[in-house]
Amino acid sequence: MALLEIRDGAKDFGGLRAVNHVSFSVSDRKITSLIGPNGAGKTTIFNLISGLLPLDSGEILYRGRRLDGLPPHRIATLGIGRMLQDPRVFRHLTVLENILVAVPGQRGENPLHAIFTPRGSRQDAAALEQVREILRFIEMEGQAAALAHDLSFGEQRFLSFGRVLATGAELLLLDEPTVGLDGAMVHRLSELFHKTVQGGKTILLIEHNMKVVMGISDYLIVLVEGQVILEGAPEAVRNHPELLKAYLGTTHVAERHGR
Repeated sequence: MALLEIRDGAKDFGGLRAVNHVSFSVSDRKITSLIGPNGAGKTTIFNLISGLLPLDSGEILYRGRRLDGLPPHRIATLGIGRMLQDPRVFRHLTVLENILVAVPGQRGENPLHAIFTPRGSRQDAAALEQVREILRFIEMEGQAAALAHDLSFGEQRFLSFGRVLATGAELLLLDEPTVGLDGAMVHRLSELFHKTVQGGKTILLIEHNMKVVMGISDYLIVLVEGQVILEGAPEAVRNHPELLKAYLGTTHVAERHGR
C-alpha cells in the first residue's frame, strides 16, 4: 500500500482549474519529486495534502486513511510535516530553541513552555536529547546557542529542515528546499535528504533544480496545467519528449528529434 495517495483530486479557483483530476501515489521510504513549470499546480497540491485548501472533488489518503476534510493541525499529528520555501525561523530564539519548539507533546502540547520554564523533568531531558541529535544530523551542533537571525539564509534553511524533523513526521513535504542556496549547500542538503530516507522517512519534493531532482529522486511526477502528464523513474523520464516539451517548448523538442 502506498504511503500517500491522491485519487482524482480537483481544485478550482473561480474559473481556473488549478488541479485537474490528479491521481498519483507516494511510496514509503522513497524520494518522490513533483515537478513542472510555474503554475502547474504543485504548491496547490501541497496545500491540499496539508489541509490548507479543501478538495473540490476526489480524495487524499495517508496510510489508507482519508485526509481530505481534516484540519491542518490534525493532518500534522498524523505524521505529515511541511518545509516551506521561506525558512520562517523564530529569529530571536536560538538554534536549539527553534528546534525544541517543534518537538511535539511537551507539557500539555505547549512546547514554548519548555523554553520559558525551568527544566529538569525526564520529558525535558528527552526532548533536549532529541534536539541535540537533530543538530548533529544537520551539522549545526556548534551553532546551538546562536540566534536564528544571525544565521545566513542557507543556515536558516537547514534549521527549517531540522524543525520539520523534530515534529517526528514520517512524510516530509519539501517545497523548493534548495532555492537560493549555493552549490556546496545544495550538495549538503541533498545528502541530508538521502540520509533522512535511509533513516525511515519519506519525502515528497517540489524542486526546480533538475540536477537535484535527477540526482536524488526515486520517482518523478510531471505536472503541466494541473494535470499529470508523465511519471516514472528518473532514467525513464529524463529525455522523454513530454518532459522536454513541458520545460522547453514544442519547437525545441521537434528540433531535438530531427523534425
